Amino acid sequence: MIKKILCNKQLYQFCVETNKPKSKKGRNIIIFLFGLGFINLMTKYRDYMSNIFLGEQELVDLQKNKQIEVDKKILKYHEVNAKRNQVMQTAVIIGGGIIGLSQALKLLQNGYQVILIEKEQFVSTKCSAFNGNIYNPYLFNPLISKYSIKTMFDNYLNPTDTATQRFSFNCLREPGAFVWLFNALRLSTSDRQFDKSIQDMTKLGEIQEQEFEKIKKMGLLDNQLTAKGELSFFKSAEYGKRISQSFEQAGIGFVEVNKNEYNQHELDRQLFNNYPYVIRLDKENNLDTKLLSINTLKYCEKHYPREFTILYGTEFNEFIMNYNRQVLGINTNKGIINGNKFIICAGLHSKQIAKKLGVTLPIMPCRGWVIESELPQFAKGSVLDQMVLKLPTLSITNLNNKLRISGCQLIDKEYKSDDPINEWGAQILIQQMKEQFNVELDPQSISVRDCCRPLTPDDKIILSKLQLNKNVFVNAGHGSRGMSQCHGCAEIIYQLMKGKQRAEYAAFDLSRFLFV
Repeated sequence: MIKKILCNKQLYQFCVETNKPKSKKGRNIIIFLFGLGFINLMTKYRDYMSNIFLGEQELVDLQKNKQIEVDKKILKYHEVNAKRNQVMQTAVIIGGGIIGLSQALKLLQNGYQVILIEKEQFVSTKCSAFNGNIYNPYLFNPLISKYSIKTMFDNYLNPTDTATQRFSFNCLREPGAFVWLFNALRLSTSDRQFDKSIQDMTKLGEIQEQEFEKIKKMGLLDNQLTAKGELSFFKSAEYGKRISQSFEQAGIGFVEVNKNEYNQHELDRQLFNNYPYVIRLDKENNLDTKLLSINTLKYCEKHYPREFTILYGTEFNEFIMNYNRQVLGINTNKGIINGNKFIICAGLHSKQIAKKLGVTLPIMPCRGWVIESELPQFAKGSVLDQMVLKLPTLSITNLNNKLRISGCQLIDKEYKSDDPINEWGAQILIQQMKEQFNVELDPQSISVRDCCRPLTPDDKIILSKLQLNKNVFVNAGHGSRGMSQCHGCAEIIYQLMKGKQRAEYAAFDLSRFLFV
């Protein structure tokens, strides 16, 4: 339509080549350009505007026909629709990681029928499959902050072998990268915003703790939570005390560690001499996300056999909408799946899914490495054996005598490595273990994996309803804290689905970002 207007000679002459005073030519050109923009906008929504008086089934048929044109293939309804209980509300969850499974459990417990789709052949095959075992719903240590951003750029411009916080400019090629970077600088690099983020995450941690106590009673955490607590080490006493202050304000119990308490073991003496400020949280710790995912899946299948359905090898393609942008279903590679509510829990790939609705989720791939090794015999009785360690450059857990070391974050484009053990991140972790504990890890006896975690600009999770699609919700952007926050996030999304919007929920809404 715009092409026809541009090629219309009479219209062009009317707008530009007139005999009117010269001062009005500019006005006519502006009116002409605004007219083009209005026509273009109305063309986009022509289908919605012209189908106001169609019935629901007619709208479904229209969307099916439109989808056939887009995909150039015949669509079919998925057989799962025939099993739906039409009386119950059906929630369709996209993504079968720990976030999607926790969300499914929460909704099943509150009377929903749940259909969960997963494009792989089993649950938790990406980041959740080999996480760092660290469970801490409170600690907030963002990659982007006033304390780290200068270091990150210095490391990029003058790289060293031990630089562990890196920002690769290759990430600017990611869709929405400039939106992400702008919001990161706006939301994360002032003291006020930093303190606010800590307080927001602490409130979420309190919700998580309440939900976690319920999960423990269900037997989903058997043979885990073996660590006595967590020790957090800080290179800067100022930074550590800022974290401590946020804990005090939230009433979170912790103690500032007297280093002399940990001088009985050689490994402990070497470690504590390196850091000026250490705090301890006396919380049960160590949790394997993969195992938690499997336990959650089994629980849902056992206790909700009629209400819960999981579909493997099912890939999301498109949303099916009516004229007012209410989502009626999703088109997958195995057919259209209908539902009443839709929750995007696909981690890093949530942004591609949300883009189908015109929303740019500010999520960036943050690449990290994880090493697993046997606990050395001489480490028995040390902090490596008893506690979870959160160091500035790496984190260490010990679950069932298996050390799991994670760290070395790199904000970069997503890609899968074929040989992560020989890459920078894995080599840094091996080197750090030598420097911190004088422990030499044998490359032949360790397993290594790298993965891309979904990082948001302010490193806070996105828990939000979409403004234009009222029955679509986003539970994504957890970075490295998916396991630590999964049940609390599921509770918040459930409350949003019920129409409740509390002040603490607004901190995780999409509206905090600009240009999304």
